[in-house]
This record gives sequence, C-alpha cells and structure tokens, in this order.
Amino acid sequence: MYIYLITIIYLVFFIFIVNRNRGSLLNGFLFFILLILGGLSLVMLAEMFNSTLLFYLIAFISALLALLLLSGIFVILLFSFGSAYFLMKREGRSLSNLLSLLLGICIIAWMILGMISFRNTNLNNVFSYVKLAVNTVLFYLIFMFSNYLLSSFVYQIYIPIRKKDYIIVLGSGLIHGNKVSPLLAGRIDKAIKVYLNQKRKSAPPILIMSGGQGKDEAMPESWAMKQYALEHGIPEKSILVEDQSKNTYENMLFSKVLIERKEKNLRHTRILFSTTNYHVFRASLYAKKVHLKAQGIGAKTKFYYWYNALLREYVALLAMKKKTHLICIVFLLFVVLSATILLNNEDLLYKIARKTLNLQ
Repeated sequence: MYIYLITIIYLVFFIFIVNRNRGSLLNGFLFFILLILGGLSLVMLAEMFNSTLLFYLIAFISALLALLLLSGIFVILLFSFGSAYFLMKREGRSLSNLLSLLLGICIIAWMILGMISFRNTNLNNVFSYVKLAVNTVLFYLIFMFSNYLLSSFVYQIYIPIRKKDYIIVLGSGLIHGNKVSPLLAGRIDKAIKVYLNQKRKSAPPILIMSGGQGKDEAMPESWAMKQYALEHGIPEKSILVEDQSKNTYENMLFSKVLIERKEKNLRHTRILFSTTNYHVFRASLYAKKVHLKAQGIGAKTKFYYWYNALLREYVALLAMKKKTHLICIVFLLFVVLSATILLNNEDLLYKIARKTLNLQ
C-alpha cells in the first residue's frame, strides 16, 4: 500500500514543480522517477488483483523496453543514415543537415573501437584508458540527451485553455528569400488555430510575427509571415511585426519590447509563443532568459527533418551551458579514471587506505 501512497504524493509534487517551471531540465529526471514509481505501482496492482490484463500489459511493456535496449544502437544508426539521406536529397547539403550522418559515423567508430579492444586483449593500458574516457563522455552525453528528451516531452504536454493576450510566432528561413517555408507555415498555422479557437469565445489574441532579414533574404521573415496570416483570414489589426531579430534570443527580447509598449504590467499579460515541436523547449529557455513569462506550443514537422533538428537542438542546448557541461565531464573523467587506476593498483590502494586510517 505504501508504494501507491508514495506514487500519489510524488505525482502531486511533480505536477507542482512542473507548473512552477515547465522549462527546466530537472523535469526530465523527475519524470523518469515518476515512470519508475508508476511501473512499480502497476506491478503491485497486477499482483493484488491477479489481473491477467495487467500482467499482459506489463509483459508487453517489458518486452518493448528489452527490444529497444537490445536493438537501440542499430535503430539509431538506421535513423541517423536515413535522416541524412532524405535531408540531403530534399533539403540540400549543409553542415547542420549532416549532423545525423556525423552521429552515425561516430557510432560506427565507437563500435569498431570496441571490437578492436575485444579481439586484442593484450593492448597497452593507454588504449584501455582512452576507451574508458570515451565511454565516460558518451555516458554523460547520452544521459543528458535522454533527460533533454523527457524534459521536452513534459514541456509539450500543454493545451492553451486560458485566454491569451499575445502569441509570438518565431520566424525561420524563407524560400527564395521571400516565401514562407512549410516549416514556418506550420508555426503560423499553429498560432492561427489558437487565434480562431479563442475568437469563438472571446476577444482574439494579437499575433506577433517575429523575424528579421537574413543575408540571403529579400525581406524580413516577419513581413512574409504577416502576408501569410492575412491570406489565411487574420485581420491586419490583430498582427504586430517584429522585424529586427536574428535569432531566438532576439525573437523573445524584441517581442517583449513590443508588448511592453502596449501593456503597463506584463505580470497579468498572458503570452504564448509558437514554434516547431523540436524547438519549443530551447525557445522557452530564451524566454526565461529575457524574463518573459510565456508558454510555448509546437507545430509538427516531418520525421526525417525532426530527428536531425532534435540533434541540432541538443547541441545548441549544450552550447548554452558549455562551461558547466565541460566542468561536469572533466570531474566525471577524474572520478572514473582515478577509481580505475586505484582498483587496478592494489598496492597503491592499500597505501592510501593505510594512510587514511592512520595505520602506519
């Protein structure tokens, strides 16, 4: 019975933490703990009621998890090379589009490294320590990526029920320098959907089209975005244009300035931002950085594009706190390598133990 009580209490605690700060990487770790508690509760329920249906459900989930663990690397390889192929074929070659291909190559190199060390047990200690260091760094990166995925998933469990005053639509590149791309159209359509739903019940929100002009663009992105919204039935009085921003941080900062010109107090102003699903979590961090209280919604995108974009978002997320992550990796390497050296050198370990315990 205690496990059910603990799970319920933890669920309330989790909801409270998420509601206070949806854009936090801590939420992913907390959600993982909730999944474990939920799984234990499900097992206890199946045993208590002797439910065949619950036993089958648990067996199915367990088999699925085992399959994912056993074939995970090969699935990731398939996604990596498949995504790279379709991206280069449909979107063209660029450094950002090759990220999934680079991941696939790195995984193959890691597998070859493991095979070499397995077949050659007499390799020198330097090689063994290099392999250990690589695996330690990979463990940290995989752990952080898993936490990022869960945090992003938790963040997107959101339906804008309450009335919104403003919806900031984040820009992206234009086609031929003057035409809204399908990806950008998805962001605008997502905002228009909220606009129309709210209009049926009360006064609709103001749409802020946010995006400056890139070097290869004939006009600011926000101008093309406004034209797209007008063509889809949004009146001009419901649209504001922010045409100076060059990145997500400036999208949030300059849009906030526009809102502040119209609102005396942002504390009571309800703001939403619309972007693509893979981008919504990182965008929320920039909103927090400029002290803009805003929730985010994400538009869907094609899977082959989503996978590579998700990797790009993760790299960008690491770059936001690169010093912190670097310190964590160095500390983890120091602990793991030090522990390995001590365990492989019994005399040194014995001397340290004696010195520590003052047995000399």
